[in-house]
Amino acid sequence: MYRKEQKFLVDEDTLQIMDQKLSSLLSYDKHQEGSSYRIRSMYFDTYTRKSYRENDVGVEERKKYRIRVYDNPKEYIRLEIKYKLKDRNYKENCTLSLQQYEAIMTGILRYQPSFPKALAMLYLDMQTAFLRPSVIVEYERTAFVYKTSNVRITFDRNISYSYEFDNFLEKNIFKIPLLPQNKHVFEVKYDVMLPEYLAQLIETGQLERTTFSKFYYSHLKTEGEGFEW
Repeated sequence: MYRKEQKFLVDEDTLQIMDQKLSSLLSYDKHQEGSSYRIRSMYFDTYTRKSYRENDVGVEERKKYRIRVYDNPKEYIRLEIKYKLKDRNYKENCTLSLQQYEAIMTGILRYQPSFPKALAMLYLDMQTAFLRPSVIVEYERTAFVYKTSNVRITFDRNISYSYEFDNFLEKNIFKIPLLPQNKHVFEVKYDVMLPEYLAQLIETGQLERTTFSKFYYSHLKTEGEGFEW
């Protein structure tokens, strides 16, 4: 099922207000310990930079591959294919063993009939479209969940990017801030419709929708164009 996704660029004061509104009514993500958790994603792209170029020209239907880890990178490694159709998203995913991850990174992955769909598709595109690591994005996420319509509201702070692919599973890597200080991303995701009372709860009259892509703007900043706030 494709999920609706709304993104907003906000400052820390706005996130503090949202946190006060949401924390008494919604639950934190069950995997979150404390006020936030770390997400680190390695995105892949073809040698022709297909994903970047499609994002740049606004192709409405596209997909991106990424490998995602969390606070303890070597404990849980997940491969995701994120499909986008206008403002709707769908994910195909599977877990990776450390051996599978290392085979992907060293280029010695060999197809097996037991591969889950996401891994089989990654293998195919690595062979036919020369899919390779493109950029790493890391940030701190606070996540609220609500069962009705599978709502997920997230605050993504301190977004940064890196090209230290060899150190992806290390606890810490060298990274560069993506957004100006005190600027963050606020996201709302849901299946069918956002419950009315939640829509009213997060409405401040100052939120401005954005199509902000961490993957895309990391590449854009690398090329010296950056992001205009």
